[in-house]
Amino acid sequence: MMKPSLLIGLALSILFIWPHARAAEPSENKPASSQGRAVTAADLFGDPVIARGRGVEVKRSQLEDAFTAWKANLAARGQTIGEEQRTYREVQLLDKLIITQLMTNRATAGDKTVAKGQAEKFLADSKKDAASEDLFNGQLRALGLSAEQFNRRVMEQALAEAVLDRELKSKLSVSSAQVEEFYKSGADAIVRIMQGELERLAKDPNTSVTQLANVKQQIEDLKSANLAKLEQPEKVHVSHVLLATRNRETDEELPAEQKKLKRQQIEKILARARAGEDFSKLVMEFSEDRSLKDTKGEYTFSRSDLFVQEFKAASFSLQTNQISDVVTTRFGYHIIKCLERIPAHKVELEKVSAEIKEALLQQELQNQMPGYFENLKKEAGVEVLEPKYKLEPPKRAEARKSE
Repeated sequence: MMKPSLLIGLALSILFIWPHARAAEPSENKPASSQGRAVTAADLFGDPVIARGRGVEVKRSQLEDAFTAWKANLAARGQTIGEEQRTYREVQLLDKLIITQLMTNRATAGDKTVAKGQAEKFLADSKKDAASEDLFNGQLRALGLSAEQFNRRVMEQALAEAVLDRELKSKLSVSSAQVEEFYKSGADAIVRIMQGELERLAKDPNTSVTQLANVKQQIEDLKSANLAKLEQPEKVHVSHVLLATRNRETDEELPAEQKKLKRQQIEKILARARAGEDFSKLVMEFSEDRSLKDTKGEYTFSRSDLFVQEFKAASFSLQTNQISDVVTTRFGYHIIKCLERIPAHKVELEKVSAEIKEALLQQELQNQMPGYFENLKKEAGVEVLEPKYKLEPPKRAEARKSE
């Protein structure tokens, strides 16, 4: 209830990792053909295959559609892309389109079961984060997606991740010693790579003292940044009563008269709380927080967490067991009780070891993925047919130069 919607961020995180062609749909802005459907560029100029392999085929319309959708999502974040960058971005999207098909082809029944569960959870969380079903669908429309398209892409992403986990991630391992090293010093895979580079530079007679000092500083900065992630900032644990001043279905503000009645009601609840009534019972009886069933009206957060500023400021101004005055936010009227102030501290190893291990695994996974994908494309005999899309990835080109 208190957090701004994360739907756009969630959508952006999945739409172009494993992009796929959107289903052809009529558009009000396109002339209709004699068959009663929209005329597309493919109708006018043909739709050639630009990449193919065993079980893989990508047509120009799929790439154009992916690029258009990618630009729309950039626009949703207030960003643009210059035309001079188009070919490079299309090469990236084409590669992802190919990989999507390759990964989907390798999915087992078990992968599909895992992916279905992950996709359903993701969709449920996304909808829960939105204030209403209408707002959820409205945000999708702003991204140029229908609910069906969004659901399909979520499933594609989940399926690709399930295949990747089974075929690659499951074969990787991180030792307890690596976890402890990260916890104590902040050293991870990137730090080790940079330390190797530092050793190489130290043996090179052409390396200057300044170069060595710069690399050493970069290593220390990275280790410090990693250790900072283990620092738990000051947090506050609060409970609150909310009387909403927005319509639950439309998210529109209530009429002034209804807001006035709500204000009178919250003042009466505040008087009862300060008279000593059980605050948790008042919360469960009166609060209109959408998450009440799950949270019982309680939240724990830091100053940097995405909570409404007025709510956050009031919460951090309270001492343990202190009850606030009425706090007004865009969501309505709140009464906040501070249940606990949690001072900043380094999180205990046992509480973060699993997260550290997962982060280190993800680093190794990212390191292994390019080679894994190249092998998949080689096995499938994937060929890019359009010359302008045969750009070599920068890392591969650099490697060949040094040979």
